[in-house]
Amino acid sequence: MKLPSIQMLWRGAAGVFVRFPLQFLLAVSSTIIWCWLSELNYSENTPLANVLIKLLLLANLALTLLLSADLFAESHGYAKGRKWGLRLLALAICVALYFLLHPWKNANDIYRILQLAFAFHLLVAFAPFIGRANLNGFWQYNKTLLLRFLTSAFYAGVLYAGLAIALFAINGLFNVDINYKWYMKLLAFVSAGFTTVFFLAGVPSDFDSLEKEQDYPKALKIFTQYVLIPLVTIYLAILLVYEIKIAIAWQLPKGLVSTLVLGYSVFGILSLLLVYPIREREGNGWIRLFSRFFYLMIIPLLVLLVLAIVKRVGNYGITESRYVLIVLALWLTAITAYFLLSKKQNIKVIPISLCVLALLTVYGPQSAFSVARYSQLARLKRLMHQQSKQAMKERPKVVRYLIEQHGLTSLQSFTKADLKQIEQKIDKKLANGTVIYKYEIKQEKTDTALALLKIKDINFDDESVQFNFDSESNVGIVVKDYDIYFPSAFYSDDQQRSFAGAKFKFEYLSRNNTGKARDEYQLKLTINEQEPLVFDLRALAQKLYFKYKNDYTADMNKKDIPWQEMQLTQQTRDFTVTLVLGNVNGTFKKSDKDFSWMEFQGGVLVKKR
Repeated sequence: MKLPSIQMLWRGAAGVFVRFPLQFLLAVSSTIIWCWLSELNYSENTPLANVLIKLLLLANLALTLLLSADLFAESHGYAKGRKWGLRLLALAICVALYFLLHPWKNANDIYRILQLAFAFHLLVAFAPFIGRANLNGFWQYNKTLLLRFLTSAFYAGVLYAGLAIALFAINGLFNVDINYKWYMKLLAFVSAGFTTVFFLAGVPSDFDSLEKEQDYPKALKIFTQYVLIPLVTIYLAILLVYEIKIAIAWQLPKGLVSTLVLGYSVFGILSLLLVYPIREREGNGWIRLFSRFFYLMIIPLLVLLVLAIVKRVGNYGITESRYVLIVLALWLTAITAYFLLSKKQNIKVIPISLCVLALLTVYGPQSAFSVARYSQLARLKRLMHQQSKQAMKERPKVVRYLIEQHGLTSLQSFTKADLKQIEQKIDKKLANGTVIYKYEIKQEKTDTALALLKIKDINFDDESVQFNFDSESNVGIVVKDYDIYFPSAFYSDDQQRSFAGAKFKFEYLSRNNTGKARDEYQLKLTINEQEPLVFDLRALAQKLYFKYKNDYTADMNKKDIPWQEMQLTQQTRDFTVTLVLGNVNGTFKKSDKDFSWMEFQGGVLVKKR
């Protein structure tokens, strides 16, 4: 593959500016904004950084929507005035979205941006062929876009790697101060600038000639026939065996099965689209067989998918992700029925239907967010009238979800307090710099909601208990009657010390460096390669926790422990060894009846006998 010359890049950029002027300006603007963003200290310029990131996200939406408008206008031979009218309409939509979307305030707006990006990218795939019946031209057009995208990504990777190495060499050879911000700016130039312009330079313009084109890349056939189709077959085999298993055991499927079914469907449909022009050619029997039986094999998997969705939604209600899963299941059912029953086999139906569904799920009473909000509010209402332990455990989780996805005001029906005014007051703390991090705002809203609704946060108060035990003698270590003290014995790697002609080897086993639960949180001391002394720190922590768990002070669950209870002593023929702990802290998870993590501070006293 030959890299483009400077002259070729210049001609391509000039051609893009003439054909797609607004997209070219968006690429340049995005590069400048990204470079500006790389210079900011986010903690000190949070509001400005949020605005710049939002502009980048909206620039991506505007780029694809404008490209769709231009391609539609070109394919239908619109005059310049009419073409600019479509461009202005696309820009007006993006400006409206800028004021409608607030991703840093409402998590749902992040999903809306992703859904719109998905819909607008699909729109690019079929915009020139709206009202045109030439399926081969449609396929050739999308093949060209795919190959151009892959080529752009390859060139961008090579360009970035080469220039980054050049910067690294200048920094090392000439002692020039080139920090990470320059690499971020370089990434901005390559990703937002070069890649966008290079891709746009290869977008087809003669849509009529595409219908006559019969070129099919051999590499694409090899990739589909020997990579994608076998991969889809493996998915199918796993799912069919699993379906037989749950039928025999007569149990509902696990939630993971929905991901596998969708994976099979996505890879399968992608494979069918890639081999569409050659599926009936001689010598492609395997591809022809796969094309005929793919949708038949989806039918039993759809049953599996529906059962998995029903199980999940029945237990926990609808959320945005489950709503998307439901919509995809319905879409997959409709597509399967269409390709099994219809004689037309119009592959444009796939991107067009997905684009329409993506747009329908963004706003309105039928959107993912409205349906999920209604479902979870109804679920919380039911839980508030139940007094079971499970209901009390689920309440704070639903409240957290609603605040995270829909804001504090979504709970207005549960209280007489003006939640809109309260939420605005809390949000101002981030705007005026009283707090820096978004999670602090979110936590304050959650605490406020739980207090107003009189819901106990069982998720933290009852399930996980923080403990912090200090030795009463932690201000100093009593070394009377001992010869030497080895501090800081708690490292994950081996340590060796020497004393009285003997070699002391310490090995601390934490949760990070042992695969056996029974060996976690032990300190092993080997003296002169003899049988090691083992100090069981887990057993000591359990003893202290169960003895003092109801006797904490208000200061971070801290408790001063008599120093005698924070020591463990063992003896060998030549030495007396005492483990002295100054502090033990961690988390005890009641549901597991075990420690989720622990940390120890202390050392070892040694006396020669």
